[in-house]
Amino acid sequence: MKKIFAFIFAALMVASLSGCGSNNSSSVASQEESAVSSSAESSAVESETVVAGMKEGKTVEGFFSAVDELYGEMSRTPIDDDMLKDLYMIDMENVETYMGETSMINVQAFDVLVVQAKEGKVEDVKATLEERKQARISEFEFYPVNNNDVNTKNALVLTSGDYAILVICDDYDSMQKILDEYFTF
Repeated sequence: MKKIFAFIFAALMVASLSGCGSNNSSSVASQEESAVSSSAESSAVESETVVAGMKEGKTVEGFFSAVDELYGEMSRTPIDDDMLKDLYMIDMENVETYMGETSMINVQAFDVLVVQAKEGKVEDVKATLEERKQARISEFEFYPVNNNDVNTKNALVLTSGDYAILVICDDYDSMQKILDEYFTF
């Protein structure tokens, strides 16, 4: 009787785990494809033209490749239109293109967002990014894990030509070198 029970239990475990596994991987794959597609769409426009604020031969896509090299496997997610509007409170009427990443987990303060503003709107976008910086400071003010309280207070909000840039990270020296390589300040 014990052998039959053990066999039935093992069969049920295999069936339940294999059922969950296949749905989960396809869901993750579709989310990754969506994220890659979203990032590719937002950077595709940028790759085609040279815009005031970028150094010659440099692109926003290249900038984010350098950020990816710096941060490797850290859990990040691309910023999409909904996040740009709802989380960053940026008026899409002020945006030509954008590309960004934010941390996937609430215990890590990480935001890197580059917004190419429409003509005459870069200061409006910068002001909104300053508000996001202040929100992140408040969010992590009493949560010193991973130095998030310090990292948010040191956040950068910059402009370079038509670009407004927000950077919240844990390695500002390395990030500043990447910014200087790609943008004219």
